[in-house]
Amino acid sequence: MTPEPLLILTHDDMLAERWAPLGSEWPVVRGADLSALADWRTQGRRLVLMDGQMPGLPGWQDAGWPGRLSGIDVLVGLGAPDDRQGAAVLQAGAGGFCHLYAPLPTVRQALQVVASGELWVGRDLLTRLLRLLDERPPAPAARAVPAAAWAQDLTMREREVAELASLGEANDAIAERLGITARTVKAHLSTAFDKLGVADRLQLALRVHGIR
Repeated sequence: MTPEPLLILTHDDMLAERWAPLGSEWPVVRGADLSALADWRTQGRRLVLMDGQMPGLPGWQDAGWPGRLSGIDVLVGLGAPDDRQGAAVLQAGAGGFCHLYAPLPTVRQALQVVASGELWVGRDLLTRLLRLLDERPPAPAARAVPAAAWAQDLTMREREVAELASLGEANDAIAERLGITARTVKAHLSTAFDKLGVADRLQLALRVHGIR
């Protein structure tokens, strides 16, 4: 079976050369601007490694990003990724982000994760990202709605467990807080993951906090 081709999107020749060995796993095509991204989607291709520092890129808060990234699996390389920039990249519709000059094995692993439809966020940023999500104030409309849209298919207990897990709480802490066993917490989380179509706690947090 022919592997999925990879679009390397960068204007930087040195960076393109650095990423070139990824061609041992995916047939590599290079693009230099956002028009290549649109062409890639038109061709029915999905996997993209994007230089997030390209000149002329709109800011990650730009409302046009979800449309540009719809239907494709994009890993964004950032020069100095931090929590807020990473959250903005994910909200824009990317499947993950990493340092622009991350070691190739890390980039390769991240691309594999993104290509499988999951999210890639560096482990060292995960806890801080969850805290960042917790700091986001709820929209006024959300305060007036007793059951958020994401939780409509969950039982009350599944929602309680999911909300606490989305804030980075460990199973034991959730169990103690709710007066149930850690095993029951794990069972509720597993059911919530299935109902929400998420694979891990990060995806759960992004869903609960309205980012993805």
